[in-house]
Amino acid sequence: MLVKRCVILAKEEVTYGVDPVPTPADNAIRVINPVINPTGEKLTRDHVKTSLSPLSPLMGKKYVEITFTTELRSNGLTQNGDTAPRVGDLFEACAMLETLTPESSGGGNDGSVKYTPTSDNLKSVTIYAYFDGLLHKITACVGTWEIIMEAGQIAKVNWTFKGFYQAPTDTALPSGVVYDSSVPPVVLNAGFKINNVSTLVTQSVAAALNNVISQRDDVNAASGIKGFLITDRAGGGSFNPEAVLKATYDFYDDWKEATARALEITIGSVAGNKIKISAPKVTLDNITPGDREGIRVFDIPFSLAESSGDDEISVTFK
Repeated sequence: MLVKRCVILAKEEVTYGVDPVPTPADNAIRVINPVINPTGEKLTRDHVKTSLSPLSPLMGKKYVEITFTTELRSNGLTQNGDTAPRVGDLFEACAMLETLTPESSGGGNDGSVKYTPTSDNLKSVTIYAYFDGLLHKITACVGTWEIIMEAGQIAKVNWTFKGFYQAPTDTALPSGVVYDSSVPPVVLNAGFKINNVSTLVTQSVAAALNNVISQRDDVNAASGIKGFLITDRAGGGSFNPEAVLKATYDFYDDWKEATARALEITIGSVAGNKIKISAPKVTLDNITPGDREGIRVFDIPFSLAESSGDDEISVTFK
């Protein structure tokens, strides 16, 4: 099998755990480094007997974790506010609400597709992972994500999902695979600002939802697991500006007082392929001095908090 010969399909489930049958024409997603990790609980049988030799173990509860990376890009149509990006189903399966805002009646490409955290009506996806002749079908997937944005690079989203284990099958790569044709924007002229200050020289910004994915053990389930549920989240991230005087920006006072600040960054400049990430209340966890090619920098991890609830971060395609 060749590592590069792989196809990933993902589609939102109507009923949790029921395969909606994603198709290569409508549900293919370009990914980087997909990894399947079947996980089982090995049950040892530690009997006392005449021999020190162990008995064969049994396999208990089983599930699958799949991880992969996608480029942060839209589909070229989100500015109409009526066509979600292919990764929209993935965001929704990470306990995020999809809101489509159509463009105004006069046009103007001012529509958008926005994803915000939600605590109700949580959704799931089925993922088909074809590995050069071997197919894994993973239903009941819920997950979490991390977005990495580095100067002059393509922004990336790291995804992690957990779902039901099914034995893989020998299945050829599908034909008729169709991907979104849009080209990812590069992290340039991103308008990064915190507390409305946009003059900080920053090499990297990251944000993560950090969902807690809880396992629902069940004696009646074939795998010993009823499903997975997102039960909590503690969003956060980081950025690494060049060190500045307090007169320019007083990070130390923000940290000492745990002052909540708004953060914003926009990737891309072309309508239909712009992605804006906003967080209304960011507090600094700590301030660690660093060295970037002889320039003193601050490595600053942060925590996200709500403003009014289910709004600690938003990802808007427009």
